[in-house]
Amino acid sequence: MHPHNLASLVVGLKRVYAGRRDFSGSPYEILPLDCLNADESIAIPISKLIEFTCYNPIFSGQKEVNIQNCRCKVFSCEVIEYWLSSKKYDACYQPFYPTWLISSLIICLEAKLLGFSEIVDIGSGDARIPYTGAIVGLRGISVELDSSLVDLQRQIIKSTGVEFEILNADGCKANFEKMNLSRPMFLISGLPEHGEVLAEGVISNLTQYEFSSCNLGYALMGSHTMKQYSRDRTLYGWGHFIAEHNLKILDCLTLPTMWTNEQSIDTPFVLSVLEQEC
Repeated sequence: MHPHNLASLVVGLKRVYAGRRDFSGSPYEILPLDCLNADESIAIPISKLIEFTCYNPIFSGQKEVNIQNCRCKVFSCEVIEYWLSSKKYDACYQPFYPTWLISSLIICLEAKLLGFSEIVDIGSGDARIPYTGAIVGLRGISVELDSSLVDLQRQIIKSTGVEFEILNADGCKANFEKMNLSRPMFLISGLPEHGEVLAEGVISNLTQYEFSSCNLGYALMGSHTMKQYSRDRTLYGWGHFIAEHNLKILDCLTLPTMWTNEQSIDTPFVLSVLEQEC
């Protein structure tokens, strides 16, 4: 199943489930178990996703439900401890509030399909994107400022055996020069306006280095709905940034995130590339 079809499936499951909430008042996410219909070219490693939830205390409760004839696990999630912890840093551009685990997997599958070899998550939280990147064959790299979240990431590696790299650093200052990156996709974990400061800092940082590839990818978390006084209402809130930095949009995936659980419209992830002259 193509990542876009997977995205449509997950969004549809969320919309149906929103009307029959089993974990009232608690953040939640859905993990489809047997309706993904993956073909031989895209194997969905459900067992490794379940392992992630088993060894991650954020997933605090679960129940198996049937949604549109799809067997799913629905998890209640406790993020407040890590949300508060992430706010104590001056360089925190957006407190920890994660993308769904299945959404993270779909982003990584699309990045791989587009030809990227590394997924670098700036502000990675519990490292679900580097983790899912690693299990689909990408080199997963976590860049996280909060030491509490970094400790959680290390425990997940130890418990699951899924290896990804961790930089306990500010993505605007991290040294990527000696990481031997070939064709990396940098995911900027910040919504428009707040995330723009982080994205500007990351791009400024990366211009210091010369990579073996001329193509740097950026995945930007946008919004389908704009606030009344938003500075930029184009291209999901990133139009001015994309134009300023000569980015070419490769694709856009709309996927559930915890901050859209109570909303009918989910989060667009804009995948773009910086094309430089070699």
